[in-house]
Amino acid sequence: MKTVLTIIKKEFARFFKDTRLWITALILPGLLIFALYNIMGSIIESEVEKGADETCTAYIVNMPDSQSAAYSAIFDIKDDYTNQTAEDALKDGKLDLIIVFPTDAGKIQIKYNSAETKSQTAYALAVAMVANYDIVDLADEQSVARTILSTVVPMVLLMLLFSGCMAVAPESIAGEKERGTIATLLVTPVKRSHIAVGKIAALSAIALLSGLSSALGMLLSLPKLAGSVGGGISFAMYGFGDYAAVLGVILSTVLILVAVISIVSAYAKSVKEASGLVVPIMILVMLCGVFSMFAGTVASIGLYFIPVFNSALVISNVLSGAVNTAGIAITVCMNVAFAAVLVFVLTQMFKSERIMFNK
Repeated sequence: MKTVLTIIKKEFARFFKDTRLWITALILPGLLIFALYNIMGSIIESEVEKGADETCTAYIVNMPDSQSAAYSAIFDIKDDYTNQTAEDALKDGKLDLIIVFPTDAGKIQIKYNSAETKSQTAYALAVAMVANYDIVDLADEQSVARTILSTVVPMVLLMLLFSGCMAVAPESIAGEKERGTIATLLVTPVKRSHIAVGKIAALSAIALLSGLSSALGMLLSLPKLAGSVGGGISFAMYGFGDYAAVLGVILSTVLILVAVISIVSAYAKSVKEASGLVVPIMILVMLCGVFSMFAGTVASIGLYFIPVFNSALVISNVLSGAVNTAGIAITVCMNVAFAAVLVFVLTQMFKSERIMFNK
């Protein structure tokens, strides 16, 4: 145990003594994500406000007198077009909509340009008026916010955690192999299994800090981003148990990601090679986040036995308000067990002269 702690201290010292490294890995990701999401929210909000202030233009043919007041209240009606010039203006984006009322008992014809945002808005307004129905959304603001969080957060959080692991693991193992410094460590009396465990423990802690920094930047900026599209996000929506469940899942997920990247780094001969080899793994992690969006809140219990994917599924469920206690327990246990297997594989790789000395 003492030797493991010594390895952990060595890794911490290597990381935190390099100012550029810890600023790049811990501070910049959170700041950049916070700034990016706030800028995106501001742009979307300004576009929404701009669209709300602008009245859609329409050219209406054969409009009944009884409908004139209703359509005039919604659209800026243009009457200085012919049928052909109106279609040309619609294609060019100078006109938003054309409505043609039938002279007999036929159907109303609506023409719009789907390549133009304002034309799409005008079309939606016209359809609502023609169908003559009221649209009522029974979802409250909190439900909308939960939906936004459960859709966006799992995939982004997994990618942030993976990025945090990538920022530290290859340099610690493949980097030392490339520089030849790991050879000195391996010839010491310390058990190689202790070296592997110590590196995994230290890298997991550092990667977790990096991932949480990025996640904090994302979560702090989400209210701005969601507010721009009508979501009212408040983190008081969740209780202590929800946050504890998410934290437990994140911790177990980081163990897997660090172990996988460490195995790849131990196999690679250089940091550059390790970075290239982990690209397929990064794609798989991203797909786990994407597929979790479609699994639903009542997912099959078997899905919680799939490492990493189960993490995205649990996070999505918790954020949507559909907490599955059995799923959380299975996820954490499976992730820890799988991480333990990966750590064992890494210790065996550390014992191999051919792998560690690139023979």
